Amino acid sequence: MPRTIYVTCPLCGGMLEVHAETGKVVRRFPKRESGESGDTLTDALKDIREGAARREEKFREAQEKERDKIDRLETAFREKRKEVEESGDTSRPLRPIDME
Repeated sequence: MPRTIYVTCPLCGGMLEVHAETGKVVRRFPKRESGESGDTLTDALKDIREGAARREEKFREAQEKERDKIDRLETAFREKRKEVEESGDTSRPLRPIDME
C-alpha cells in the first residue's frame, strides 16, 4: 500500500498529495476560497441556509405554476362543457373500440 503525505503548496496555497517514497505529486487540491467571514464552517452554514431559502422559493414558484395550470384546465373544461350544452348534442363521443 503506497504511503502518501499531504503538503500545502507554497505557490498556490492548495493541498498536494505526495507519494512518500518517490516524492511525486499524486493529486492536487485547489485552494479553498474563504468567504466573507474567513471561517469556512460559518460560510458553509450560511450557504446551507441560503440554499434552503432558494429551494423554498422554487417550491413556491412550482406550486403557483400548478395552480395556474389547474385554473386554465378548469376554465377550458367549463367552456367546452358550455359549448356542448348549448349545441344540444347529448350523444356520446366515439371510442376507439367502437371504430373496429
